[in-house]
Amino acid sequence: MNTTHATVTATEKYARRFPEIGFNLLSDTGLQVSPVGFGSYRIDTSFPEHREALRHALYSGVNLVDTSTNYTDGGSELLIGSVIEDIENEGTIGRDELVIVSKVGYLQGRVYRLSQNLKKDNREYPDLVKYSVGLEHCIHPTFIEDQLTASLSRLNCGSIDVYLLHNPEYYLGWAKRNGVELQSAREEYYRRIRLAFEHLEQERGRGRIRCYGISSNTFPVLAEEYDFTSLERVINIANEISPLHHFKVIQLPFNLIENGCVINGSQTGSLTVLELARRHNMALLVNRPLNAIYGNGLVRLSDDNPQSAPMKQIIKSVDTEWGTAQTLSQMAVRCLRSSLGVTSVLVGMRQKSYVDDILSELRNKCKIEDRKESWKTLNSRLQNSSVS
Repeated sequence: MNTTHATVTATEKYARRFPEIGFNLLSDTGLQVSPVGFGSYRIDTSFPEHREALRHALYSGVNLVDTSTNYTDGGSELLIGSVIEDIENEGTIGRDELVIVSKVGYLQGRVYRLSQNLKKDNREYPDLVKYSVGLEHCIHPTFIEDQLTASLSRLNCGSIDVYLLHNPEYYLGWAKRNGVELQSAREEYYRRIRLAFEHLEQERGRGRIRCYGISSNTFPVLAEEYDFTSLERVINIANEISPLHHFKVIQLPFNLIENGCVINGSQTGSLTVLELARRHNMALLVNRPLNAIYGNGLVRLSDDNPQSAPMKQIIKSVDTEWGTAQTLSQMAVRCLRSSLGVTSVLVGMRQKSYVDDILSELRNKCKIEDRKESWKTLNSRLQNSSVS
């Protein structure tokens, strides 16, 4: 590959090819990214339709691809690397036009088995969280360096544009189960994040990543919850490391039902995570836009959900901008991308039909505003109904 990472000039060129899609800036990097990203959680090299879906998305105006070291045991990164190499060799889209996001933290499958072998040789990864059988977690520099090397190889690129610590709050979950006092657990938690950030700055200096951040399910939760991750404290850690730090991106769950990031004033001054991220010009990537965790179950936010019709009526009654979408999945994406501060919504698109559904929504103009009050109203009406 000629270029190892996304560039400002190339992503601007890509965005100009799709004037009907309103691209967003990725923090202060200057990179232009599509308002919807290709989510690769269940993407694998074993399925030709996954390859075709990714190619279709990249050729149709989606230039942000999100993956992780543990997705399909590395198969997700392998497929992405292979597809990008193919289309670059075809001379149609360059690696420098595409923004790749990957993550590190989980030990599952092959990496978990490696960890067990290392223990037998007394070479266990430092700060390893032994969460459950078949699942461990780690954000120590030794593990990050190993996994970044593996990801770069699978992705077949010289640098990853955005590299995220993947759900570091697994440590807090372990600490709570083991009776660690809250204040002590949090101090240890942020010590581990600081150590990881220091290493990620070194990786940026080596050119192996362009910027970094955190993907956490507990950014949006209430501050008093044991596993809460404070964006404010994480920003302070980055600033203490360097005023020119490269902590630019956060990722979190946000959907019609799980909307804490725009409602919960969990930061100092009762700011929401969305408001604080905007204040610091941080890019915010949304995961789980179409699969809401509610109670002990999962609510599928698409028209195949029997409760989709009443849910769509409620959404239309809340905000006129939201009611212009057709399918529930399109509405769910529109609600998110129309909210000021959301950089890109990561949608799982394993089939071309999924890509087309979302592209239909992207081609409709969308007014981006602070919609906090709309989200509060939606939250209240859904809670008072039976649809969620």
